[in-house]
Amino acid sequence: MSEEKSQRPLASKGFVSLVVTQFFGVINDNLLKQVLSFGLAAAGIWSGMLGEGGQSWVAMALVLPFLLFGAIAGQLADCYSKQLVTVRVKQAEFLIVLVAFAGFYFNNVWLSLFAMFLLGTQSAFFGPAKYGVIPELVDDTKISMANAAIIMLTNVAAILAVVVGGALYEAYRGTAAEGVPDGLLWLPGLALLVFAILGLIAAKQMPPLEASAPEMKVKWEFFAPYLRTIKKMLSGETPIFVVCMLKAAFYFLAYSVLLILADYTIVLGLPEKKVSVYLFGTIGVSIAVGSVLAGFLSRGGIQARLILAGGIGVAVAGLLLAWAPSSYVVIHQAEAQKAAQGLSAIPEGAKVSYFLDRSKKRLNELRSDFEYHKEQLSLSKRLEQIKQGQYDAMVISTAYLGSYKNRKVTPDKDSNGTEYYALSQVDEGGDVVKDAKGKVVDSGLVATPIEVRTKDFWRVVICLFIVGASAGMYVTPLQALLQKLSPVDARGQYIAASNAIDTVWEGTAIGLFYLLRNVGVGSQEIFFLVVGVAGLTVTLFVLKIQPHIHKPEWN
Repeated sequence: MSEEKSQRPLASKGFVSLVVTQFFGVINDNLLKQVLSFGLAAAGIWSGMLGEGGQSWVAMALVLPFLLFGAIAGQLADCYSKQLVTVRVKQAEFLIVLVAFAGFYFNNVWLSLFAMFLLGTQSAFFGPAKYGVIPELVDDTKISMANAAIIMLTNVAAILAVVVGGALYEAYRGTAAEGVPDGLLWLPGLALLVFAILGLIAAKQMPPLEASAPEMKVKWEFFAPYLRTIKKMLSGETPIFVVCMLKAAFYFLAYSVLLILADYTIVLGLPEKKVSVYLFGTIGVSIAVGSVLAGFLSRGGIQARLILAGGIGVAVAGLLLAWAPSSYVVIHQAEAQKAAQGLSAIPEGAKVSYFLDRSKKRLNELRSDFEYHKEQLSLSKRLEQIKQGQYDAMVISTAYLGSYKNRKVTPDKDSNGTEYYALSQVDEGGDVVKDAKGKVVDSGLVATPIEVRTKDFWRVVICLFIVGASAGMYVTPLQALLQKLSPVDARGQYIAASNAIDTVWEGTAIGLFYLLRNVGVGSQEIFFLVVGVAGLTVTLFVLKIQPHIHKPEWN
């Protein structure tokens, strides 16, 4: 058997089928998540429906099923053929995307979120089979390279999904906002349906495989199997539980970054399409690059030292990213038709309030005829001063403005198509105030964007690339270690338990993001917390993993 397996290259039919199936599955997961996240983010068409940081609910709908159903999924992956499990979950995906199709077509965010939950459930059942089957398809010496290939193509798929998702959302937003019943409301659902069909075709190309533990009876329990497996991990001779915890830290980082980037439509004043292409695209490409590099450096074994190198890279680049400046806007009074005139709508010698010296400097680069004043007042009081005429305008970071929960910041356009930000009044419940005809009540204030300087934008892109590349280098050997150190007849259960730990950390990231955004903490500040986690991860590696690097089972 081992001789036969040793003759299976990475380009074998079985492994290629697995990779292609995973590729289209990741596209659908991220495509649905991207469209919903933009819709619920600070500038989305459903903004405020689920509170500030509404995109966190999308992420939770995707990851919660891994905690609820992962234990059952792990048992199924062991007592049934992993090829059969793969085909069945892809058949289920076809039905799930029909629910998503209906949700988008009827512009029903709750139905779309339910589809996200179902798609997460499908992915939860696919996870243990997907990673557990790799050692059955490739030789032990190729496990690191196989995982690198999976991670690389997963991120390529994610890049494609976020790029397409940004374009789909912009097309969908225009149709939904204008109430066009027969416009492009069907477009996101159609895209999901196409990729689901392609994924099912790929899954059916995987050759039949034997079950690793056919005699085992599935226990339909939600959480008890996790606890039993984790107990086995802790009682074993290898530090596999520490490996799982370190891997979970990657997902904490990933979800923190992805949630934060959706807010960069406000932080950097960029449209959704550019955020998808440049920011989400950068993080996806960089993780793929890091994972490929880790696979290359790990030829013939598993290089655990890469975990340390990747953790340090994430910590340093994350800190630099937290310091990267945001764009700024100038808040002033103007009618909608004059708002897009930008700074020219503000009179010469205007009395301008500001928070930070760098915001004053940014505005002064464009117009130097203002009279600047700095007071230690809250944002709400400053806004009221502008409405009362005590100040003509105020310059403020868009990151701070986007986290202010008593105003809704919405991109708008004048008759010439020039974009600006409209500030709408919001009631105590967080909902936008509307008149009897359902029209949003204007606050009387607008926010004129100040363009992001090129060097500021590229600082963000470069830092994101280093974060992603370091994270890819970090997680690849951890995934390979998990597969190698897990017992053959319980590999699916071990991977399911690891996925559950990942989910707990992902849920922590989502909950923390939602909490911080609703108490007024800006997206950039949250990066400091991500850096803190990276630092703890590196410390844990040094204390727990380092002594085991030279042991035979790690090479």
